[in-house]
Amino acid sequence: MLLAAVAVAASGLSRLRFDTDILSMLPGELPEVRGLKAHHQAFAREDEAILLVEGSGDTSPSDAAQSLAKALEKDGVVKRARWQPRWEEDPQGLSELLAYLWLNGDPAATRALSESLAPGNSQAAMEKVVENLATTIEGQDLAMQAHDPFGFLGHPAVTQILSSSSEGGAAFASADGSSHLVFIDAPGEVHGYRESNEWIAKIRGTVARWEASEEGRGFKVGITGEPVFSSEIGMAMEKDLSGSIGLTLTLIGILFWWMQRRLMLLGGLVVVLCLVFAVALGIAGWMYGELSIMALSSAEILIGLATDYGLVICQEAKVAGHNRKALFSASAKPVLCGALTTAVVFLALNLGGLPGMAQLGSIVAYGLVAAGVLMIVFYLPWVAKFGVNRAPAEDEPKWLPHRRKSWMITGGLVAAALAVLAIFGAPGIVFDSNIIRPRNSSALASFERMQEKFPAGDPRQLRVVIEAPDDATMLARLAEAEKRLAQGREEGVLLESAMPQGWWPDPARQQENKGLVLALAKEGPRLLKEADEVGFSEEGSALGKQVFGFLEKAGTESNFYPQSPAAREIMRLFMDRKDSGGGLALGSLLPARDVDPDTAGYPRLRALNGDGIWLSGWSLFKPAIAGLVKDDMARMLLPMGVLLIGMMAFIFRRFRDVGFALFAMLVSTVAMLAIMRLCGLQWNFINLMATPLLLGTGIDYAIHVTLTLKRTGMCFKELWNGTGKALLFCGASNVIGFGSLIFSSSDALVSLGQVAVIGILLSMTVSIFLLPGWHARGKEGA
Repeated sequence: MLLAAVAVAASGLSRLRFDTDILSMLPGELPEVRGLKAHHQAFAREDEAILLVEGSGDTSPSDAAQSLAKALEKDGVVKRARWQPRWEEDPQGLSELLAYLWLNGDPAATRALSESLAPGNSQAAMEKVVENLATTIEGQDLAMQAHDPFGFLGHPAVTQILSSSSEGGAAFASADGSSHLVFIDAPGEVHGYRESNEWIAKIRGTVARWEASEEGRGFKVGITGEPVFSSEIGMAMEKDLSGSIGLTLTLIGILFWWMQRRLMLLGGLVVVLCLVFAVALGIAGWMYGELSIMALSSAEILIGLATDYGLVICQEAKVAGHNRKALFSASAKPVLCGALTTAVVFLALNLGGLPGMAQLGSIVAYGLVAAGVLMIVFYLPWVAKFGVNRAPAEDEPKWLPHRRKSWMITGGLVAAALAVLAIFGAPGIVFDSNIIRPRNSSALASFERMQEKFPAGDPRQLRVVIEAPDDATMLARLAEAEKRLAQGREEGVLLESAMPQGWWPDPARQQENKGLVLALAKEGPRLLKEADEVGFSEEGSALGKQVFGFLEKAGTESNFYPQSPAAREIMRLFMDRKDSGGGLALGSLLPARDVDPDTAGYPRLRALNGDGIWLSGWSLFKPAIAGLVKDDMARMLLPMGVLLIGMMAFIFRRFRDVGFALFAMLVSTVAMLAIMRLCGLQWNFINLMATPLLLGTGIDYAIHVTLTLKRTGMCFKELWNGTGKALLFCGASNVIGFGSLIFSSSDALVSLGQVAVIGILLSMTVSIFLLPGWHARGKEGA
């Protein structure tokens, strides 16, 4: 059995990977989550980071950004640092994109351009441009028309480029001129948070040296982007895991030594705990392969719960003696029954819709089963051998109130809790996406600062993500999305919407436009001559000259598609196309006020989802998760309650015992709600999942107490010196296990730890100090 456990642990651990994406904690089948994941997958690159240069010095932020970009490239820490759009460095890329858009766009628009540049019309059209240049006061219009005598920049899709300039591709300087962006590419592929951390550390070193230099004086640089988030989350996760597990083991070791005073018993317990944890993660490696950051909190939880069984064995040995058979008779059934019932509760988390919580539940459940078996098979003989000659436990059970006093304390506790809830109300429920984001994140702070400096329009704006396996399906879904959005505007669901029409390659349109673009290309020499005659310089006609060249190429090639990095950079604002076809496209919409995610009309907006078309936006998180949690609680609690009652009936074989165990759970729950309200704690979609966990631990304690009372004939002294003291230590170890989550870098895990600590302390107190008195009868209950 030992060899099998080691083999399972070793082989599974070799397959295990950690997922630092916070979206992996959310259910992928939800349309809102699917949209967020698709958006993140396509438009957040793991090999690209963003620097935000702010401040004022001897130079402008633009010049400072250029200087920083050169310093990064000189140090070799980046493959490329872009402080301005690629098309400004490579105008041919913009020309190639324009030729593609006219070839691939609406034939009516291409036909209208062709007619405006036809002989007899072209000179008048260019003279009109010159007239507009003399009267316009808009800087952007002036710059565009001064380099576009032929109207190529008037393509409808170009409007989308300009309206999306703050998304990270077309504009690098903020509107107020105080900030500038620098996009940096990794020198090689970046895989995982460790490689991201190494790369980001090198970048920070160069940035620190640049800020201390003459050129960087007065400027502050923030860094954000996918690899920065991955690095922060991954390293924090690693620190949390190593630090909290070490702290948990240390504190549990101190408590164990204080109670048992035997290093051999402590050493044996640590070995079994490490084996249990390795087996649990090994099974997880075989089952999942990749674990979310939420599931990693199972380490502290499992250690705290598994320690319980070792303590019960050690403490029972003081009462039952160190004969193996006697010790087995006293502790095997409570340990195995407790492990099984608690494992069932944790497995019930798989009935919910949160993948991270399902992984956590599975790891803890399998670990508890392994802990129950390994403690009985290996640790029990160890205790029997090395725990001899300890002083027997003979303390009087003065801390255990008997029947009348127990019921009086219970009545006072319940009355006080109900009074608090009646006066102040029950704890509120919040569904905020910030709960799953990292705490004290410099990447998040820089990202939010970047959003302030480069606002993307109305904060209520949402994205529309279209995914398809091939180009034909994408075109069909783009048409369907446009149809849905148009219907939404008609029905008052949407105020406005925009889809990337004309960007995805459309063979039918290209075939229809080929003749027109070839004709335009042949007219190039004539049109360039006319532009010169109306007053456009060679520089002003340069863009048009390049477009004519690409139009000729577009009209003769089959499957023409932009290849230049400058063109691809702009296209990436709206689409992510695979070389084999298919991929993701990105649109936007603005919902009406009465169908916002925070309103009752949200289902009308949600109905736009489906068949590869998904809405995306963090504001959608609240309604999606709120509905999911409500469904989850019904899906989990009902079958869990049936299972627990059935298992307790099987174990106790008496309705009275089952009723007292359920009543203990009810008293603990009411008291916990009151304490949460007094402490200002609120429910969220993560700590709500602590409810089944607390049910499991509460029932576990009740099983130990009830079985001991039945075995000892209601002997309070033996209960207190054996199971009672063991459960006190168990409660303390569980509090340490869950309490270590309070130091986590994730607010989600912090909230889970806070609620769990309160619930465990109450469950332990009620089971040890009140439950025995409820069972007492006759003289024992006096």
